Amino acid sequence: MPITIEQAETCYHNDVVHDFDHVLRVWANAQKIAQTQATVNLKILKTATLLHDIARADQRQTGLDHAAEGARRARVILQHAPADFVDAVCHAIAAHRFRVDNPPQTIEAIILYDADKLDAIGAVGIARAFAFSGAAGRRLWADDSAGVHTARQEFDVKLFRIKDKLLTGAAKTIAEQRHKFMVIFFEQMAAELRGER
Repeated sequence: MPITIEQAETCYHNDVVHDFDHVLRVWANAQKIAQTQATVNLKILKTATLLHDIARADQRQTGLDHAAEGARRARVILQHAPADFVDAVCHAIAAHRFRVDNPPQTIEAIILYDADKLDAIGAVGIARAFAFSGAAGRRLWADDSAGVHTARQEFDVKLFRIKDKLLTGAAKTIAEQRHKFMVIFFEQMAAELRGER
């Protein structure tokens, strides 16, 4: 039995970067990607997408990987659903992280992985990086030698690499434009801060 958007929203109390608006954007991305695939179980994909960040808010406090913990919590939420459905949803949730070596093995997990990564790049990705940095009280900008992880460093460390880590052709196509926008943005910002533009 898949979960509804309304039911899923009650599971979230995350920061602005990983809030339920993020989840809905990921679901929109997932639907776009799914349309390009021959066979996708949309019930599995939707349920996994709606629950993929349910443990995100607790990661800093507990130290637990939010993807693995999210999969555990999803298993409890879906305890009355068929076992194969629950297993597929939980695998997709557990395999959606960028920084963990747990590659997605099913088409639904692959789509969720890509859809989540797409929300981390482009204009929305830039906004999220600055929102996260601001919430952490970090500077607007610092050069690499300052030892401060700002939104610019997040671009260098993670966001710049995302387009090359995507798995589906549809996500790669979407990522090309979003990636170019980020490059232009950070070049423009650097030039403005140097007083060149």
